[in-house]
Amino acid sequence: MRGLNYILMNHTAYRALLLNVCFTPLWVCCLLMLPGQAQELPPETAAKIRGLWIVRHNMNSPEAIERFLKFAEQYRFTDLFVQVRGRGDAYYESHFEPTAEGVNPGFDPLSYLLLRNESYRFRIHAWVNIFYFWSSPKLPADRNHLIYQKPDWLVYPLQYDSSGGDSASLSSRRNAEGLYHSPLNKEVQAHLLNVVHDILANYKVDGIHLDYIRFPGIGYDYQPDARKAFREKYLLDPLDFQKDPDAFVSNFGINGYELFYSRWAQFLRDGLSEFVETLAYQVHYDYPRVVISAAVKPDLTQAHWEFYQEWDRWLARGWLDWAIPMNYTADPALFRKRTERMLAGCDPSRLLMGISLYNQSPEAALQKILAIENDPIVGYVLFSYDQFLQDPDLQRKYLQFLPTVEAEK
Repeated sequence: MRGLNYILMNHTAYRALLLNVCFTPLWVCCLLMLPGQAQELPPETAAKIRGLWIVRHNMNSPEAIERFLKFAEQYRFTDLFVQVRGRGDAYYESHFEPTAEGVNPGFDPLSYLLLRNESYRFRIHAWVNIFYFWSSPKLPADRNHLIYQKPDWLVYPLQYDSSGGDSASLSSRRNAEGLYHSPLNKEVQAHLLNVVHDILANYKVDGIHLDYIRFPGIGYDYQPDARKAFREKYLLDPLDFQKDPDAFVSNFGINGYELFYSRWAQFLRDGLSEFVETLAYQVHYDYPRVVISAAVKPDLTQAHWEFYQEWDRWLARGWLDWAIPMNYTADPALFRKRTERMLAGCDPSRLLMGISLYNQSPEAALQKILAIENDPIVGYVLFSYDQFLQDPDLQRKYLQFLPTVEAEK
């Protein structure tokens, strides 16, 4: 399906993007020559991985960092996914974004973590929120934040209305989670490539962990350049069939509507996938020992059609080394159903299972860990350290549970 013309066409587009807006000409020259190929896991990852997500507020001080390192050692985790970019801000010394609120001036959390980790030897994955960049109703205090500097980078909803001024425009572009950048905006993509490169060029982390690498949901992104590109390819503005489906069906029939709806969804999926491929080429070329992982939606149909996140394709093409489906349901039957579908459709040796702690009992969470122990997947990642820290019962039962799991390896 993917012939030479397709490859040349896309790589020409990547070359234009990288040459026009990125700041690192050395890797621009070499990036496009590489095949997409997933990392071979280092020998020390042969055993099942026990991962833990560390949310960003635990990076605010040396004391908080010391606390989660000691905790992770006590509970025998192997990999820490530590959030260093949460809301368009940095828990490290960034050349592109402001320091996160709550971090003391002069303190570099990621540098401190890596220095202290020399005594612990966890694999550290820099967890980066990609397109999601602000959650709170209260806007950031720092006027250098992208919300002020680049308001045109925001995602466009179907019912976008700019007539009410800046504050109304900002409100209309939120979804229930908050504010997103437009995944198909070339300047946004270039900025994010720079953010990732900045981290990997200056910090010796073991992995880069991509979160919110998706669209906000159905009804986005009708930004002008995306609409123009779709219209040039298919002759119709996507708003023509999205804003008034009944009128469109009356003119073109239900089959016509379904055809263009399907084309629009594939257009969004392809645009996001091209960005993931570009990012993967950058990382795999410049930092060949760095593992690329992504937190992804656990239901493949929902991922494809609601969030336009074709992560099984990213995994198959080697653009991701690990996919970590956030299989956060408390329902054991649904958890298993999703798991089996993933095992059938993806390379299990590139899967870690994301398991939640916040919405179920310790026993239910531990049973899910046990349920995947005999599956041929890499391991699991628990969300999150915060819930672990707040639940002594979970701590006790997890420690009792660990020898049972380790004995089965």
